[in-house]
Amino acid sequence: MKRWYCEGAKLIRQMKETRLPDGMLAIWFLAQAGIVVKSGEALVGIDLYLENREGRAVPPPFAPEEAAGLFDVLLCTHNHLDHLDPVTVSGIAAAENAQAAEAGEKSVRKTRFVVPAPWTGFTEELGVEKAQIIGAHAGQEITLTDAEQGTDLAGIRILPVRAAHEDFVQDENGDYECLGYVVRFPGGSLYHAGDTVEWETMAEELAPLGIDIACLPINGSDWKRKKADIIGNLNAREACDLSQEIGADLLIPMHYDVFAHNGENPAYLADLMWRNCPGAKYHFFAPGERYLYMK
Repeated sequence: MKRWYCEGAKLIRQMKETRLPDGMLAIWFLAQAGIVVKSGEALVGIDLYLENREGRAVPPPFAPEEAAGLFDVLLCTHNHLDHLDPVTVSGIAAAENAQAAEAGEKSVRKTRFVVPAPWTGFTEELGVEKAQIIGAHAGQEITLTDAEQGTDLAGIRILPVRAAHEDFVQDENGDYECLGYVVRFPGGSLYHAGDTVEWETMAEELAPLGIDIACLPINGSDWKRKKADIIGNLNAREACDLSQEIGADLLIPMHYDVFAHNGENPAYLADLMWRNCPGAKYHFFAPGERYLYMK
């Protein structure tokens, strides 16, 4: 059975060679919560899970080492293996370090990693150089700067926002261990919720941020999963309602396809959107599919 619309070297080549007019974004879905966005020449990955782990219903599209030098930045929302994946992070870092050693004096493009501030040390332990790691603090915007040009990288700004998975967890410094990210591109703003349940003021906090694209988990939570120590997320109804309450132009559901014991049928979301939000935009991706977005 074919699992990927586009994968391997073909998918990587497509990401590299996609050319976009001003004001347009290209988006790829890489299963689970993995989202890739291209704006101009900049390529941003979020929560990529590339470990070929036993039990995956959808295999990874390519190996971590194949992504060496591919991304300008990778965002990780929290320290769970399908979000801040040790195999993905260490694999990319090791491959890039090997390329740098082979190139000698020549400059080698290395990925920057944005992770919640409590997990910067963990990320460094995976082999990522300290200079490549950016610790994210909720409410503190991050501007990506090209080291050579000294300018904003394609005008991209990242606003970390708190996430409740299933509760808010903060370290001794008051930094949240689980985050979402509002990534502001010249062509629109994308909110990746990471793993989160809904809290009382969630829509109120997100609505003023001008979110165009909302990437929300839909696998939900129930007592069977809690008994198996599986932490819950938004369900399809909550994702449907939240996307409308925050004024999102497009809803992208995620976190429903890789693990059979913690998935969901996205058709439930389609039914809710059709009945409750007629005319609202949403999109289910075939894994590896490219979607072009313009406001």
